[in-house]
Amino acid sequence: MSPSRNIPARSFVALAIMVALLNSTAASPLYGVYRARWSLDTFTISAIFAVYAGGTLLALLMLGRLSDRLRDRRVVIGAALLVVIAGALVFGTATDIHALFIGRFLAGIGTGAVTGAANAALIELDPRLDTRRSAVLATSVFTIGCAVGPAISALCLALDVDPLRLPFLIIAALAAAALAGLVIAPWRPIRLAAPIEQAAPSAATAPRAPRLAAFAIAAGSVFIVWSVGSSFASLGPSFVHELLHLPSMAAAGLIVTVFQLVGGLSQMASGRISSDRALIGGTVIVAVATLGCLITIEVASPTGFVLGTVLIGIGYGAAFVGAAGVVNRIAPPDKRATFVSAFYVTAYLANCLPVLLLGRLGDLFGLAGAFLALTVFTCLATLVLVPAAIIVLQPGRSRRRAS
Repeated sequence: MSPSRNIPARSFVALAIMVALLNSTAASPLYGVYRARWSLDTFTISAIFAVYAGGTLLALLMLGRLSDRLRDRRVVIGAALLVVIAGALVFGTATDIHALFIGRFLAGIGTGAVTGAANAALIELDPRLDTRRSAVLATSVFTIGCAVGPAISALCLALDVDPLRLPFLIIAALAAAALAGLVIAPWRPIRLAAPIEQAAPSAATAPRAPRLAAFAIAAGSVFIVWSVGSSFASLGPSFVHELLHLPSMAAAGLIVTVFQLVGGLSQMASGRISSDRALIGGTVIVAVATLGCLITIEVASPTGFVLGTVLIGIGYGAAFVGAAGVVNRIAPPDKRATFVSAFYVTAYLANCLPVLLLGRLGDLFGLAGAFLALTVFTCLATLVLVPAAIIVLQPGRSRRRAS
């Protein structure tokens, strides 16, 4: 097979991933606008954000293996894109809070459904079945989608060009283009009888620590960093606008773009670091940077807050890659799907539950009090996790470098 024959199909699959992530993040700079226009409290804004994670989790649990059972993965990807289009149109034409919830829930379902099927399709459409190259492509378009989504909304806000509708009309149009491309482009996947896996470490390099203890460390790390990440994605613009008194909501919304872009780049860069060290180092960076952001709020330094956000993005990406690497390494071959599924369930619970709690605290004690609570939780949890991770994972041993 010529290496170029599947380029159009791979391109449209990559576009499908990017569009789903555009739809997942484009709303972040707009929450402050809805809050002011409709007099919404912080908990409601947090709930609108969190319902997306609920939709994603539902799709992952219910549709995770569906595309494996179908002859053509485009069925799942195409259906998911239709859901993405519906979610974008519902959210972009919302006239009440119920439409915002429905739109975000549909966005979550669309993202969850696209993710698994599209990632598998990228591998099967690669003429060499190169899992590493496909993973790099998937991560790249994932990062672009996460970063460009809030940038589009922030730009529409800055230019005052129908910011509550235009970003979502653009997303719906791109999703329709991806769907049409998937239908038209030649589709020649290579389906194997057994799933393709990266080479696993030999038994000699497998960790001696109890698997459940190592899994608990990985799950604990991702819960900490995703709690902080989801808080910045949902309330970051409000933190900058209200606590640091930045008047422009468009400029405040760019804090989400900064976080998402740095987090994605950090994930790509951290693949070269030992899983154990990436997990521990990334978690520590997130805790220290969150404390630094709290200090910048106290001294009213928007520049310091942005720098702290950059550090949080670096730690977030490193810790996530490290935690995922630990789970992949310690999972028994016959239970790998179970371990990975449990890991992502933990991640998406961290993407919604802490945000809801933070929203409630914001209503009770103000955004400053909520950020203080987030910082205290992050630092205390890190102080517990890191010593345990050093004991359980023993990152200093040379035999772990291959992780």
